[in-house]
Amino acid sequence: MAENKVNSSAVLTGRSFLSLTGINEVISFDESLVSLDSQGTVLSISGQGLSIVKLSLESGELSVSGRIDAIIYTDDEPKKGFLAKLFS
Repeated sequence: MAENKVNSSAVLTGRSFLSLTGINEVISFDESLVSLDSQGTVLSISGQGLSIVKLSLESGELSVSGRIDAIIYTDDEPKKGFLAKLFS
């Protein structure tokens, strides 16, 4: 069965305002790190004085303001079972 994924986008304005689409969940956030689930991929935003300005999980939109130092996407890798680890 084909998986329906919503397009995602990230627009950074002046290193101080980030608009995102395609967000499923806010995993955690504080003034220095915001972690998000973006369609099965973990998106981490690090910086200083970060705050969530807009959040709409229904439409998948999120906006962050503050000093943005890094935007990192990390693909979730399937966990290997015990036998797969033995033979790899």
